[in-house]
Amino acid sequence: MRAPLLLLATLPLGGTIGCTMDFELNEWHEGPNDIQNGLDTPPPDVDTDFIPAPDTGPVVPPPECRDRSFEGGTILKLDECDEGGTVIGTFTPEVLWSQQAFTNLPGSASVMMQPVVCSLTDDDGDGDQDADDTPDIVFVTYSPGVLRAVSGDDGHELWGVPGVGTLQITGGAACGDIDGDGSVEILAATAGGVEAFDRNGTSLWSTTACSDFIDGISDAPGIADMNHDGRAEVIVGSCILDADGNVLGQGEHGWGSSLNVGSSGFAVDLDLDGELEVVTGNAAYSIDGTTLWFNGERDGYVGIGNFDEDAFGEIAVTGNAVLRVQDDDGTVLCTAAIPSASSSYGGPPTVADFDADGEAEIGVAANSTYVVFERDCTVLWQVTDTTDPSSGNTGASVFDFEGDGVADVVYADERWVWVFDGRDGSVKMQDDNHTNNTWFEYPTIADVNADGSADIVVANTPGRWGSLQGITVFSDDDRSWQPGRRIWNQHAYSITNVDDDGGIPIFQDPNWLTYNNFRSGDLTPGVSRAWPDLYVQIEDVCTDACAWGNVTVWFTVGNQGYANVTSDVLVDVWGEAEAGMVYLGGMTWTADMPAGISSSSESLELTGVPTQLTGIVVTIDGGDATSFGVVDECYEGNNVDEWNESVCP
Repeated sequence: MRAPLLLLATLPLGGTIGCTMDFELNEWHEGPNDIQNGLDTPPPDVDTDFIPAPDTGPVVPPPECRDRSFEGGTILKLDECDEGGTVIGTFTPEVLWSQQAFTNLPGSASVMMQPVVCSLTDDDGDGDQDADDTPDIVFVTYSPGVLRAVSGDDGHELWGVPGVGTLQITGGAACGDIDGDGSVEILAATAGGVEAFDRNGTSLWSTTACSDFIDGISDAPGIADMNHDGRAEVIVGSCILDADGNVLGQGEHGWGSSLNVGSSGFAVDLDLDGELEVVTGNAAYSIDGTTLWFNGERDGYVGIGNFDEDAFGEIAVTGNAVLRVQDDDGTVLCTAAIPSASSSYGGPPTVADFDADGEAEIGVAANSTYVVFERDCTVLWQVTDTTDPSSGNTGASVFDFEGDGVADVVYADERWVWVFDGRDGSVKMQDDNHTNNTWFEYPTIADVNADGSADIVVANTPGRWGSLQGITVFSDDDRSWQPGRRIWNQHAYSITNVDDDGGIPIFQDPNWLTYNNFRSGDLTPGVSRAWPDLYVQIEDVCTDACAWGNVTVWFTVGNQGYANVTSDVLVDVWGEAEAGMVYLGGMTWTADMPAGISSSSESLELTGVPTQLTGIVVTIDGGDATSFGVVDECYEGNNVDEWNESVCP
């Protein structure tokens, strides 16, 4: 991605830099515009004239500047780089409400599917249903299968309908404005495909044309505007429908299902070509069902994240007791056995920066374990005392409840609702206000009562461990959990696949480029509450060799923030000339700058320096708050220093 940049940095001594630069993300170069256009030559307006050595007589080498040494050490940290500690919330979960009985079709009350959250009612009286209204929760109960909606504030019943088709009782639902009319529709899986309902529970259409391209028992629909026309497509398994239920395409290989149960269809732009692909465990399809690639591997449940150094999306595939990470073209990058998983087990993957190390990891549940894998398929941590022998395919979700930059895991097995610390799997919550026979559902995280604090929604069925049914909502007793979105619209949920008001983006942003998570509600995942702050300081300038166009600059670099810098950054040197700023040279500063430390001095010998400079400016990591620097700092205005003396007069 290429973008013009006007560098306007306020200098410590009152000067400014004004220079237009182009640069390209994720490529480092030595040149002037690095920041970053891939050029190794100065910009066209750079004046490279210099005074050459005399061309008569013997060649006289330029004089060498005497070496200077400036020691680094401990420096004071800026208070504004510390936001008052790492934990800004508490973790005191409680049951907010539990809805276990229904007046409409009361014999159907058990839930074994993942609830979805969206706004169906005009609670604020402004004539629409959007993010300003109290969210509502949609789910299927059994038996028979009944699609229900309840209000998120207290669980009171809105409606319940059996549908025209036979609703899957262990399948899934999705909500979103598929026809562009400003009101969400609801999609529920049926034995042969999917049925669409309006926000009041009225059936709009139903199709059985997908029966050969879905699991048929446990399918969770997905919604995406694949052809960018303002009317979304509906994906169930590998069957692609338009907003009216007509078949557009049917993929011939996988449909996003393990050997056990379920499928969860969705579409993303893996290769960043502007077109969405339906992604399954072993294939990708275009909107008409054409196979874009098929890698010959077993199908499986799918999650998307960025697990390597390029900008494309990678695919985490789980099920069949194996985790597999694949590149955007299906190439297998790594595999690992899922600990303690039976032959067909391993639930839908969750992607998040669990341990706040700046890289996404992959979480997966099985029979009696929850495991987090690094992106190279090695195990980061695992918990071995969960209880899910009946299906072993249950999913999970993640959320940074306290705002400490750690993505905590929310997992509901047959007996307990668990919350695990994302760093090491330590137990933060183990609550028995829950029972379920489990399938491939998982808890939903959203601000369902619109109080500014996220909530956890879990499904219940009577079973070995108790008699609960319906759904239960947990919240924080102190209402200090981080704000969550008021929507979680499908099983294959990522933040950018749906707008806050339930609209479906005409052009869906790749979630991994902004949030790099999947089945996660974290709007700011992995953000530390402490920040680094780089600065650069010119220590000395030697102009003894100006006649040869050579100047040496000594500088030191410091980090006066509260977080370490681990990314390589650019240091660039500019000259102030009558015609404007002239780029003189630069270097890459190798990462390793602890908080509160200043480096020993570094020198740069510059060649081809023009005459009659009125000063020298050194910048680090871009140089001002408008630059695309690598390091996200608490204060960007001190990334520049000026030597305010004449150079090579």
